[in-house]
Amino acid sequence: MEEKKEFDDQERLEDQQVPEVVKEEPDDKPAGINIIRSVIIAIIILAIIYFVYLQMMK
Repeated sequence: MEEKKEFDDQERLEDQQVPEVVKEEPDDKPAGINIIRSVIIAIIILAIIYFVYLQMMK
């Protein structure tokens, strides 16, 4: 029983320790928005290239 308690205490301490990156960059929402924006821009560029290719084939 005593070993179990010691293990639980150790587990709680491990849960409280976080990497420095998390402390330095707690808010990743802007990065998520940039990823979505980048995907949309890539899709638009690929669509433009596709339509130019179709026009050249005619």
